[in-house]
Amino acid sequence: MEIAKPQIAQRIKEAREWKGISQVAMAKYLDMARQTYLDLESGKTEPRISTLLKLAELTDRSLGWFVTDYPQQGNDEAIADDIWQLTSLYNQLPEPLRSQLLASNISQLKACVGFLSPPKLSGAEEK
Repeated sequence: MEIAKPQIAQRIKEAREWKGISQVAMAKYLDMARQTYLDLESGKTEPRISTLLKLAELTDRSLGWFVTDYPQQGNDEAIADDIWQLTSLYNQLPEPLRSQLLASNISQLKACVGFLSPPKLSGAEEK
């Protein structure tokens, strides 16, 4: 689902703040005037796709994060941030290592979930 220009502007600001980058530094990275960048963050102007791609690269977000309506509340937002960060780090690894690490982590996560989940009761124990 696409989102409106004001929401894209808000995402641009959130991504910059999440990475701890100043507006001046972001404008410089994007090779644009500070006011032009401010216009993007305020929703006054709509970013070009090339600008969004640069923003995605710098902030470790996907292009889709800027232009689609992902959950934005409470724990969902924190989980989405974690997923984007993990994805970015995994993508920096060479393929054989990436697959091995992913398989190992999935196995560990399943073990943790199994350990933390309450045991399921059988029909006789429920009564």
